[in-house]
Amino acid sequence: MIHIGVDLEQFVTDPQSSGIQRVLQQLARKWPGDRAHADFVVPHRGGYLLLSSEQADALVSLAFEVNTGDQLRHAVKERVTELESQAPSVDEGRLLALYGAWLLPEVSYLPSVLERFQRFGRIMPTAMIGYDALPMTEPANYRLTPGVAGSASEYFRLLATADSVVCISEHTRDEIWNRLRRNRALPISVAHPGGDHIPVSTPSSRREGPTRFLRVGTLEARKMPVEIVEAFRAARNEGIDAELLFIGRPSASELSINAAVERACNQDTAVTWIQDANDDDVASRIQDCDAFLSFGVEGYGIPVLEAIRMRTPVLFGGVQPAAELMQGCGAAEVSEMSHDSLVATCKEFSDVDRRESLGASVDPDSVPTWREFARGVVEGVLEA
Repeated sequence: MIHIGVDLEQFVTDPQSSGIQRVLQQLARKWPGDRAHADFVVPHRGGYLLLSSEQADALVSLAFEVNTGDQLRHAVKERVTELESQAPSVDEGRLLALYGAWLLPEVSYLPSVLERFQRFGRIMPTAMIGYDALPMTEPANYRLTPGVAGSASEYFRLLATADSVVCISEHTRDEIWNRLRRNRALPISVAHPGGDHIPVSTPSSRREGPTRFLRVGTLEARKMPVEIVEAFRAARNEGIDAELLFIGRPSASELSINAAVERACNQDTAVTWIQDANDDDVASRIQDCDAFLSFGVEGYGIPVLEAIRMRTPVLFGGVQPAAELMQGCGAAEVSEMSHDSLVATCKEFSDVDRRESLGASVDPDSVPTWREFARGVVEGVLEA
């Protein structure tokens, strides 16, 4: 049986709590040991710690248990120090002898990660997980700091040339083919991330009070936070009784987005923005809202699946692979992304009967599973 090394340096260097880290967590948690052995590898003190799936799961899960970035970095550093006495440590020569394939599971611009991937690729098959939007399609999402552009370019070059790539959606696969011009003869597959890390909620009774709209995700331009807040406030001016909540980190590429949302919060008590929410906070807010909003461009959209598992209906528009999978099972498409259309959507779904009609279509059991995803990743690696 093949033994696969999974590179975790990106996470321990710069831990985050986005959808990519959810993929890491569930890949460790649901790794199909009947198809391949795995070590989750952390460079440490000149060598490499080899973590089991259970140890990797516990490490990455810190991203969803600790609220702030500084606290998370400290918690991850402490956990890695604890693992020194619990996990085997090997040098690079031994590491190379252990594995039949090497997997890069995160987006990474770290030179050490990229150089290792190339170095190991001369000895063993290499595979990557392909995520999200590309600089060619969403340039506003890639305002790179000085000195990073070269590494970013190298990362995308590797996506085009790695022995195998497993994409989180058909949209991502097509972008890698069409924009990065990956040779279509090279192995590339799709494995849809799951949503079953969220238990299915029990049906709830009608909630009284204003309609609550919720948007979860970093406030990047491609996710349309400014367009959403402007449409919501316009609908409020036309008389709807509603609230809008954003949960997510500030935009790192366009500070004017953060300013616009903060300004709306200051001017209208019906608009709220929570920047540091852990898993429990997010779950509670999703269960307590009437409609989950997902507009713009998503590489996939795990929060859509989380909402449906909690029986919260989803309104979506734009490029939304996860929502498209769930159309008719709790997700409804808004076909036009204009200001007037978004205003009309806010008005339409502030109506209790319309909202409950959409809610009746929610089917939590139709959400893709993480076990299927992890198996799909391993099958993709085996194609390398």
